Amino acid sequence: MQVETRHLSPTEEDLQVLAELLGREDEHYRRLLRLAWRQNSYMKRQDVDRLEANSRDWTRYLAQAHLARAAREKFLNALGRQMGINVQPGNISAFLGGPPSPARDQVRALLARIKRTALKLARQNQLNRSLAEFCLDLVQEESEIFKRCVLDDPSGCYGEDARKADRGPGGVLVRQA
Repeated sequence: MQVETRHLSPTEEDLQVLAELLGREDEHYRRLLRLAWRQNSYMKRQDVDRLEANSRDWTRYLAQAHLARAAREKFLNALGRQMGINVQPGNISAFLGGPPSPARDQVRALLARIKRTALKLARQNQLNRSLAEFCLDLVQEESEIFKRCVLDDPSGCYGEDARKADRGPGGVLVRQA
């Protein structure tokens, strides 16, 4: 006969493993945040080569962040089964009950740090999205000016001597990233 023992709260060792998993996950999100900051800078400078490299890094590190999150969720599911509770993915607070301990405090601190990082990352991604939309609007506007200049009014692009006009097609840009 096999006897299954269930714990009412996670052990210190379990909490240490959880802290390590959260620490790895936080490292990945912080790396993504740095990449998001760089992306913003590269878009402002119109540095296409660095944007491409940043995009490749983003793809690679986002996959690693997903793997870290999946490892944490897998551990929490196993821990929940061991404790005899059904836990929704990401519900770490279900494991933080019990007496105070250094490992519990560490998990709480890491959890708070991940939440702060995730909020900063979401905000930076929204800023980058807005900047990208602005850049696309600007490109569309410039292409319309060029199209109008070349197709509708070629005299605005070229002078009588067939040289480019000093002000260029369409005149001066009125917006800048």
